[in-house]
Amino acid sequence: MGKFDAYRITFKTMAPTEVCKYEYLLDNKFFMDIDGADVQKGKVRVNLNVERKAVAFELKFHLEGAVYVLCDRCLDNMEQFIESNARLIVKLGKEYAEESDEILVISEEEGALNLAWFLYEFVVLAVPMKHIHPPGKCNRTMTSKLKKHTPKRTDEENEDFDCTDDEPSTGDDPEEMQTADPRWDALKDLM
Repeated sequence: MGKFDAYRITFKTMAPTEVCKYEYLLDNKFFMDIDGADVQKGKVRVNLNVERKAVAFELKFHLEGAVYVLCDRCLDNMEQFIESNARLIVKLGKEYAEESDEILVISEEEGALNLAWFLYEFVVLAVPMKHIHPPGKCNRTMTSKLKKHTPKRTDEENEDFDCTDDEPSTGDDPEEMQTADPRWDALKDLM
């Protein structure tokens, strides 16, 4: 038995208008076995309904759980909750083809499809583009180094950037003033 045999769906044996329900738990072992770069740990529940229509099979997925990704700011692992719905239409044909993001043609002779990679892709697509710890949860050592080497920001940007419980910088620190690039002084005079 292969690593992903549990995710194989056989379509050609389904009766007309039949609806099949499947449940999967994508755990750390699944993510290690799939060996994807974006998500390597997590626990996601998947509910799948497969309905045979007149000329195709409609697959409706509901994914819910948590995965671990790197924080964009401090690079520590963080838990990211996800919830998503996805849909896939599978048709039987002569050979495998992807007609669009949602429509797939599989060989009528084989009549089956392994969903493991599709499940992984649905998880990755459910992860927000920006992964940042809640305020106060970032690695303090890393955020202090980032603050030290980041140019002064507006108050609105500071709220987005600040990941510690410290007060935002006011710019009154003599050390901050010394590190300012003198080439910007000419631009300040224009204002």
